[in-house]
Amino acid sequence: MVKHLYLNRNIACMIVISLIANMSGSMILPLFAIYVEQFGISTLGMSILFSLFYVGRFLGGGMTGRIYERIGAKRLGLGLLIAEVVCMLLFPVARGFIVLSILRFLQGLVAIGLTVFVRVTVNHMSSPENRGTLNGYISSSEGAGMILGPLISGVIVSYFSLSVPFYFVAIFACISFIAVSRMTFTNPPSKPQQHPLQKTQKTIRLTKQLLLYSTVHFLEMSAFAIFLTYFSIYATYKLHWRPAEISLAFTIIGISTFVSAPFIGKISDILKDRLLLCIIGLLLIMMEIILFLWFTEPWIVYLGMFIGGIGGASYLDSFYSQLGDVIPEDNRSSFIGNVVSLSELGAIVSPIIAGVLMDRFSINTPFYYNMMLVLIAVVIQYVIRSKSKFGRKGPIA
Repeated sequence: MVKHLYLNRNIACMIVISLIANMSGSMILPLFAIYVEQFGISTLGMSILFSLFYVGRFLGGGMTGRIYERIGAKRLGLGLLIAEVVCMLLFPVARGFIVLSILRFLQGLVAIGLTVFVRVTVNHMSSPENRGTLNGYISSSEGAGMILGPLISGVIVSYFSLSVPFYFVAIFACISFIAVSRMTFTNPPSKPQQHPLQKTQKTIRLTKQLLLYSTVHFLEMSAFAIFLTYFSIYATYKLHWRPAEISLAFTIIGISTFVSAPFIGKISDILKDRLLLCIIGLLLIMMEIILFLWFTEPWIVYLGMFIGGIGGASYLDSFYSQLGDVIPEDNRSSFIGNVVSLSELGAIVSPIIAGVLMDRFSINTPFYYNMMLVLIAVVIQYVIRSKSKFGRKGPIA
């Protein structure tokens, strides 16, 4: 009974931290226009501020995983939350472009650091019987953060000053800091002594797994970044939607992810076939793209967004749970950190490729490129699944 109580408290804390990480990263999106107006930042400068967040995410994932192994979960979590508070408190007083750039980069580092911290900790806390469910709660929290971040910042700035949204997140980060300081974490397992041949074989196996899973996540993050970057343009010029209709589409995705993630995580635990649910999730994302490419009726497009939200939840729940199942605990933090870091390259590179395709061909082209990326990810997941026996703890037979 006491064990379940501690688990529930710890998971609740992880849910709040995940919410903070996603709110802080997305809340600034509606505020960019205000920064441009107040501080005279050019369009190029705004683009740089936007991209620096993802550069920070790319550099921070693998680094966080290694730090997790060296200093442990508690000290890492407390350090990241202090950095989050400092970042939030400095944004309102920052005036120059250089300072804002540094803060935006730091924000990306902290956001991905908190993501790695939460996902690794949840996988350490859980077992194969409940890992999908607990990761589902985290995915649900991420969806809520994506909704609440822009919504809260937009509403608050309408009534108060530009600094208040940052203070709002800083308060939540302080509360989380207190909660983490009272949590008890299991010590990372000591790595067993291995013969050189055994160590080499393990390194080769982990490298192969890292290549496979990083490629899949790179492709999925590429597709997601392309969608975020170009759907507004597509909806404006092809569907002739107003900004409110576009905002509703993104809200539907967030709500769909928030509601469906815990249930999908539970299904993942019952079926014990994470890779199948990853594949289903990616196919649902493809269906979302097909519906808004082939139809113009708003209700069909919104239905596609709802389906896509379920697909995203299905993929993320099952993907992170799969990593928890197949990667040994002593390598799990650095492995997940490296996977997350490498996948962020997709968010940086693929929108640029999609933009070139749009200029060269048509406004539809980025989304056909998007579907191609998702389809490749499906094929890789299918190959991984076909080479592993049902229920075996490892992707390679």
